[in-house]
Amino acid sequence: MTSDAERYVLGAVMLSRPACDEVSEILQPADMATPMHETIYSAVRRLHDRDEPTDVVAVADELIRAGALQGNLDAAYLHTLTSDVPTAANAAYYAGIVLAQSKRRRVSSAVERARSIAADATIAADDVVELVREAFDQIDASTSQGVEAIGDWYLEFLGSLDKKPSYTATPWYDLNQLIYGFRDGGMYVIAADTGNGKTVVALQIARALAEERPVLYVSLEMGREEIAARLAAQTGQVFLGAINRHQLAKTDWAALNAHRAEIERLPLAIVSSDEVSTIPQIKAKVRSMARRYKRNPVVVIDYLQLLASHGPVENRQQEVAGFSRSLKLAAQQWNVPVVALSQFRRPQAGQKKVEPTLHDLRESGQIANDADVVLLLHRKPVKAAADELKIIVAKNRQGQTGEAQLVFQGQFARVLSKYQAREDIDFKGDAA
Repeated sequence: MTSDAERYVLGAVMLSRPACDEVSEILQPADMATPMHETIYSAVRRLHDRDEPTDVVAVADELIRAGALQGNLDAAYLHTLTSDVPTAANAAYYAGIVLAQSKRRRVSSAVERARSIAADATIAADDVVELVREAFDQIDASTSQGVEAIGDWYLEFLGSLDKKPSYTATPWYDLNQLIYGFRDGGMYVIAADTGNGKTVVALQIARALAEERPVLYVSLEMGREEIAARLAAQTGQVFLGAINRHQLAKTDWAALNAHRAEIERLPLAIVSSDEVSTIPQIKAKVRSMARRYKRNPVVVIDYLQLLASHGPVENRQQEVAGFSRSLKLAAQQWNVPVVALSQFRRPQAGQKKVEPTLHDLRESGQIANDADVVLLLHRKPVKAAADELKIIVAKNRQGQTGEAQLVFQGQFARVLSKYQAREDIDFKGDAA
């Protein structure tokens, strides 16, 4: 079974670049049980890391350069691997099988090593415990990394204080006064009830960030055309309802065309659930954007609870907690802000609606623990005027908590600071 899974994975990564992106996030060459397969996958990974093709011809050439194309490992065997794979779509699933078996082999090896140490009478009893721990620590390569004393890097830290902190401003001055903007490596959670404007807020943030750097907007609830409609409305100040109904006046078309180039030049990619649904798939998209723009993109997830697992999970709370932790680690690894939208818990029957708190985050308190900043949206309808939108900074590791009072213009699918809003226009309307 393991060998079959390895063959499938190798065939898939040579057939499909997206499959290679996904698998590279899951497997290391040492995870292959068959030495010949480890050699092939090592060649694939070298090509992938150099951003070169990973097809059969390229892999065969890489193996020739390494002097590894010999014996049973030849070009014909590589072609056999790809011909046996009907589709590369399930690469991550089979990579998971290979990884699980790899972990079991490492555990078995550690157990045998521990048994051997315990039976060795020449080893002092106190040393036995430490050596056994070391055997199990080696199961995870990350635990074997060296440790740096503070003196090894403190001078570099002091030198960094001369540089301006890496924050990218939000579209709203009042909010910037509280959180400064979006910091590289930070995880930002935006939470709200359904229909309270979190997509509008997130999309406006994505557009503002795209003025400075690449942005990947992952829309798991809406198709990209729905997101594009909101982007067109807020940019061209065209009523969202008119766009959705395809009932545009000449002035609307003029406004949309006037801002078309402004949108088209943005390094903004919008992907929907048709393309991605799991964390590994999102990571593959990040790699793709990094190749195109030579820089990792800011990632916006709309929204967290709609992500899917690529394997079995014990319960829903644990699953969501895993998504949250993975995104936090990804933000640090990519050194970009990650913005994750989240739903509130459903209120109990008869419960009075009040301003939200961190306890309202749905399905996992781990979201609040992982986040560097948590923004809670509270939308208040105002009679014969634009709705008020309060952004509550409920958690902020780098600054202060507080509130930003904004105006929600549903007709244009946008949010403005109060001094920007024009009260002479009827801005009433709904947008998600």
